[in-house]
Amino acid sequence: METTDYFERIVRAKRPEARETAWIEQVMANPYSTENQPDGRLRQWGYIQEADKWLRVITEDDVVHNAFFDRGKLREWGRPTWN
Repeated sequence: METTDYFERIVRAKRPEARETAWIEQVMANPYSTENQPDGRLRQWGYIQEADKWLRVITEDDVVHNAFFDRGKLREWGRPTWN
């Protein structure tokens, strides 16, 4: 998994969920939803059952730029019924 310098220096240090490489790879391999950002980056969401949360992964040209739990999506989407 390729990452940006920002991800390695800033995101991994302040977000424990960003240290779970397997979770990030899971979301990228099979996203529940995707959305293009105005800056050209791609938002991808996936439900992480072990954490009972939605993980948002932001990539640019398949390089991970950011990853964090998205509290709003749990309220909006709830828990997936396919788990």
